[in-house]
Amino acid sequence: MSTQNNRSFFRIDVMLPCSYHVISEEESIENPLPTSPDASYIEKYFLQDLQGLDEQITDIIEQINQKSSLLARALTAMNSKINFILQTIDQKQLSRTIPQRMVNISAGGLAFKVHEAVTTSDKIDILIQPLAEEPPVLARCNIVKIIPESDGNNTVALEYQGLNEDDRRKLVYFIQTKEIEAATQQRNEAAKK
Repeated sequence: MSTQNNRSFFRIDVMLPCSYHVISEEESIENPLPTSPDASYIEKYFLQDLQGLDEQITDIIEQINQKSSLLARALTAMNSKINFILQTIDQKQLSRTIPQRMVNISAGGLAFKVHEAVTTSDKIDILIQPLAEEPPVLARCNIVKIIPESDGNNTVALEYQGLNEDDRRKLVYFIQTKEIEAATQQRNEAAKK
């Protein structure tokens, strides 16, 4: 875990539940984020990927049905079971489904690797869970910098756009907690020597 002071914000590298959507500047204007998104909005927004997958699965099952109705019925039953399970997930369980990602985070922005091609005019909507007992943070971000990586991916440096004070408080508390943990660990290691 490394830290640095950057523009009066501490930055810290940490594994964090973090999901994202790259959107165009036009999409960001047409679809502004609500100022206080509730759990159902967050669930609907970030589960739209699952809805797209569900449509693809349905199309594929229809194609398979032309060759084997038995296999198509089995796949339909499995898909129905998965949909039922997803419908029974509550908000706390949903936040556990956010993928873990290595991020460099501060109260002013964050940076992480993305697999998509991006431009600095794009926006990135992020969903992060800095505090397990608190609702996740949903924020739209401006892309400040794009750093090409040797593996073909890009690291994007992002700046939060219009982050509300409650969410900023969560981030500051999370970062301060991680700073204290790192300092305690360094002290303990120094005491062992």
